[in-house]
Amino acid sequence: MSSVDNLWEIIIAVLLASAGGFARLLNTKDSTKLKMSKILSELFISAFAGLMILLLARASGLSGDWVGLVCGIAGWIGPKALDSITKPAGKALGIEIDKDKSNGS
Repeated sequence: MSSVDNLWEIIIAVLLASAGGFARLLNTKDSTKLKMSKILSELFISAFAGLMILLLARASGLSGDWVGLVCGIAGWIGPKALDSITKPAGKALGIEIDKDKSNGS
């Protein structure tokens, strides 16, 4: 895959994840009272989740359609997507991660 194709794949994954996060925001009860800071933070988290899932999907050898699907879903579920890969990623790095403490609480 060329670097241009790689860049486009990343851009598309981030856009799909951001769209998923934005759709989730619009699906909330208080969607008419959203502040710009909330929208931007949710979009950032969704985009980051989508990017991390893109990397995982590539490592897993998923096809392009599946990559798009899982990136969009990762954006929809945001932090839960990151939580789902935290422990396996830590294991791959040889680090034990306490799930209750991994989210900064």
